[in-house]
Amino acid sequence: MKKLIALSITASMFLLQNIYAQETQEIKSITVTAQKTEQISQDVPMSLSVFDEYWIKDTKIETVKDIAQYTPNFMVFDYGSGLVRPVVRGLSSAVTSLSASAGMFIDGIPVLNGVGYDEVLMDIERIEVLKGPQGTLYGKDTLSGAINIITKQPDNETRGKVALEVGEDNKREISLSASGPVVRDKFYVGISAKHYEKDGFVKNTFLNNREDDREYKYGKLVLRTTPTDNLDISLISSILDRDNGGPANNDTSVLQKDKEVYSDLESENTSSSKMHALRIKYDFGNYQLLSITTKRDVEDITKTDQDYTNIYEKTRHMFKNNEYGNLSQELRLSSSTDSLNWLVGVYADKDDNTLDYHYNRYIPARRMMFNGHDIYDVDARSLGIFTHGDYSLTDKLNIIAGIRYDNDKKYFKERLDSFDPTGAELADESNSYSEISPKFGLTYKLNDTSSVYATVSKGYKSGGYYAFAPTDEQKQYEKETLISYEIGTKNSFLDNRLILNSAVFYMDVDDMQVSTYIDVTTLYLSNAAKATSKGLEFDLKYALNENISLYAAYGLNITKFDEFSDARGDYSDNYNPHAPKYNYNIGMSYRDASGFFGRVDLNGYGKTYLNKENTISRDPYEIVNAKIGYESSSYDIYLYASNLFDEEYHSYTSATRFRYSEPREIGVQLVYRF
Repeated sequence: MKKLIALSITASMFLLQNIYAQETQEIKSITVTAQKTEQISQDVPMSLSVFDEYWIKDTKIETVKDIAQYTPNFMVFDYGSGLVRPVVRGLSSAVTSLSASAGMFIDGIPVLNGVGYDEVLMDIERIEVLKGPQGTLYGKDTLSGAINIITKQPDNETRGKVALEVGEDNKREISLSASGPVVRDKFYVGISAKHYEKDGFVKNTFLNNREDDREYKYGKLVLRTTPTDNLDISLISSILDRDNGGPANNDTSVLQKDKEVYSDLESENTSSSKMHALRIKYDFGNYQLLSITTKRDVEDITKTDQDYTNIYEKTRHMFKNNEYGNLSQELRLSSSTDSLNWLVGVYADKDDNTLDYHYNRYIPARRMMFNGHDIYDVDARSLGIFTHGDYSLTDKLNIIAGIRYDNDKKYFKERLDSFDPTGAELADESNSYSEISPKFGLTYKLNDTSSVYATVSKGYKSGGYYAFAPTDEQKQYEKETLISYEIGTKNSFLDNRLILNSAVFYMDVDDMQVSTYIDVTTLYLSNAAKATSKGLEFDLKYALNENISLYAAYGLNITKFDEFSDARGDYSDNYNPHAPKYNYNIGMSYRDASGFFGRVDLNGYGKTYLNKENTISRDPYEIVNAKIGYESSSYDIYLYASNLFDEEYHSYTSATRFRYSEPREIGVQLVYRF
């Protein structure tokens, strides 16, 4: 109630200052590439949330987790140590899987597992969140959606910016970006960099330090050339180095004060992510040829005390040094006319992943410490061929159709096994998975500003290997598929001052990849479940006048198991874990010609079950984010607050382990443009 009152007071202040304002302005159209061709976002027949550079700046979006607060039926679940899982329309991947249900693409670079989903977002032109299966255009591991992130490209305009930021828990951040022409109309360069540090909020009372300190360094270079009017070539490279403490986790069985542990091991997480993309675009007549070559390498080094105590008999220490590599190539030919838009393409990639785990565990039954070391290679080779198009049958009726064929081959090799140090029985095997992903839809224009659409599409998540399964037969799991049905409407009212979009969906999931117990203690990954996801979404933007804009978004979701049982029980009709029943955003922004700016948002999530038994859950919660400041032509100054009222919404990451929620952060941001 206090939060709602505070939000109402803030909103009233904005309204009172402008109660007599008469001038209004329309909401600007945003061009997107959600369907891999340029379209106005209101013309794309799917549930689509789009954030331009102004929204990103005003709401202080810096990570994918920040995007989720403003997107219906989207949440990012953080397990700590750099491992996060996107949840779109109630679907996510098991933490033990190397695949994601919703893929992320940064300038075409695929991020298709939970490692690296915490990439830093800087110099972003726009973010597109596509909900529903996107397999036809984006391929494997986009079962429930895709996040398409497009960064700014340098051009003939010279621009630069430096920003300083300080906040609670000794937060310090400095960032720099600059771009412009080296040879006008021919060659351009863009650079950006950021350094971030923040003290942890979980105290280790045994080692007398902070458990979860955070630090990272980020840099990006963009080289672009336009040697002719038809040819555009960009080389984009970035690096992100993290040097963090341990995750903000604790164990429910440990006697502890709030946000305190007494671990005898200083946990660490150091990682490095390097990404490169080469984009070559050539226009000839009504046709465009686009080549995107990408490379992504991630090194993830973690040292974690999983018992959170200094008690020898409870020791559970885990060390990992994992490496993930991806090389991809996509080639597309497209054409656009007044009545027909189409594209054909081919995509190929290779994954080279090495999982290197070392652990120390005390075994009470033997009264001894067990030291283990396992090394696995989990590699893949993939090929996809696809086509997609839309055709205007009449002035009002459009047909959308597409189809894709994917073939994935997975390789698994066990190089070191703690239980077989001789290496005599180590596994070395492979398996192939293929899928056809069609999409069909219709769009009907009710008038110049309103339309309705209906689509049917298929999604696909590739199979693979779970390295830690007890037997070779149980290491391999099959693909997961779903059929999605969606009906939606897109509307613009009041001379484009009010945008209101909505959609309802139903998804039937088959061969769902879930964590399964062979017996009461042994876990592996299998296709043991079937599920149904259904719900609705709506998105509203309203330019009340030239100074005030209102925002609202809501997502309702019910994702349940139709069939699922294992050695521990039957979970049929239970809710899928990590799937909030609803989420919403209500916001207001104010900006006037004198330079004053203010924005306040109320973001909420419904009850969320955190295990398949539905015995552990996170209660509904809401947080308030706010930002006020002064903006001029050359500099800005802001006071901001994330989680203004310090709401706690801790989450269980397993039956006995939980993760502390992020506390309030109040800070000051200074921006200078040159």
